[in-house]
Amino acid sequence: GSGKSTLGALLARSLRIPFVARDDVRGGLFFSEGAWTSDPRRVPTSDEAVETLLRMVETTAGLGVSCIVEYVIRRSRPDDWARLTAAADCVVLLTTCRDAMSRFTDREMNDALLNRRPVLEALGHASIEDHTRRAVSRMESVVDDMRTDFDVPMLQVATDQGYQPSLDQIIEFIGGDQRAR
Repeated sequence: GSGKSTLGALLARSLRIPFVARDDVRGGLFFSEGAWTSDPRRVPTSDEAVETLLRMVETTAGLGVSCIVEYVIRRSRPDDWARLTAAADCVVLLTTCRDAMSRFTDREMNDALLNRRPVLEALGHASIEDHTRRAVSRMESVVDDMRTDFDVPMLQVATDQGYQPSLDQIIEFIGGDQRAR
């Protein structure tokens, strides 16, 4: 709910490079399992989505293509960060906002996929409200495990009202010669 995906997609369009998001990867895996049909075959796990995301980034970077990656790095999963930094030179944008959990809740409640009865049933939820309560609880544990210190260039971006620093300043940060700083 802090604006990671929105900013990532905007930056990718502005910079004309691919955008890869963990939630989109999981959605793509679920789509392949029939998520939009009346009988989804199975729900891909979060771990499957992370592994697929990391392999996509490793392949993309290995082909010499830069990309924007949206993923919450967790302290309990240090190998994920090691794989990303082994694959490419990285910079980190840490998005923040005062109402992240409220934004997250609204997004979950209004998600077209999650509001489909077959999807809720496949996920083991009786209602969108039940799903959202559980999702908020999971997200709170992720926030507690989220890594916020990195040994690469990092920029904190407040997303409460637009972007602070500005989008142009963020692009300059991403595109600049970070190793010289």
